[in-house]
Amino acid sequence: MTSRFSKGLMLAGVIAILLFLLAPILVLIFSAFDGGNVFRFPPRSYSLRWFEEALTHTEYRSSLWVSTVLGIISTAIAVGLSSLAAFGLVRGKPSYRLGLEVLLLAPLTLPLVVWAIALLSIYAQLGINGTLPGLILAHVTITMPFAARIMIATFDEIDPRLEAAAKSLGASPWHVVRRITLPLAMPGLMSSTAIAFLVSFNDVVVTTLIAGAGWITFPVRTFSRLRTEGIDPTTIAIAAMIVAFTIVVIVLGQRLFQLSRRF
Repeated sequence: MTSRFSKGLMLAGVIAILLFLLAPILVLIFSAFDGGNVFRFPPRSYSLRWFEEALTHTEYRSSLWVSTVLGIISTAIAVGLSSLAAFGLVRGKPSYRLGLEVLLLAPLTLPLVVWAIALLSIYAQLGINGTLPGLILAHVTITMPFAARIMIATFDEIDPRLEAAAKSLGASPWHVVRRITLPLAMPGLMSSTAIAFLVSFNDVVVTTLIAGAGWITFPVRTFSRLRTEGIDPTTIAIAAMIVAFTIVVIVLGQRLFQLSRRF
């Protein structure tokens, strides 16, 4: 009886914490379907009116395209570079690995505004502030630490004796990587790709300071509208779409992670 009571109490505590964390998101999502002209919760009526308004808005569609392309390019570069760096740290086993790892993950400990100011000072000298290459480079620097952390843990879990056995049987280094290392690292690659893409897609601070007028991303456009228009129904609908998109990417990443582990 006591054990059952304790389990029930723990479950109630977990549910209470989840409600505390998710309550603002739930209010946002339900309010986005309100057909009225002002923010109301609970909604008086339900409609897709504000979603249609947001999706037919030319500026939002172009910003969504910029965010998607920027996220794909910066994620591909960040995951590739972080995988190489993580593999070198884990398999190379340098005596100063800890120091290199700290430097690689250092951006995680810095406020994004500090990182953005540092990039701005460099970009001013190079003349690439407000350009697409500069924006891609900025997003690579803020997404790499997240991907690197996952890939370091991934390569740490792969038994190096499997690679050594393949080499002893005559496999070339390329075949070892392609046939042994990459398949075993695929779950980590899927996870790091999903996380890096979300970090890039949802960034506001660095993008606001780095992006030029022609490269406004979806979250930055939403934030700008919030500052000028306040909390209006269109802004709420856009925020709900960002939440939905984030959930879809997380679920898809988790599904790919599970599938990759089967093979």
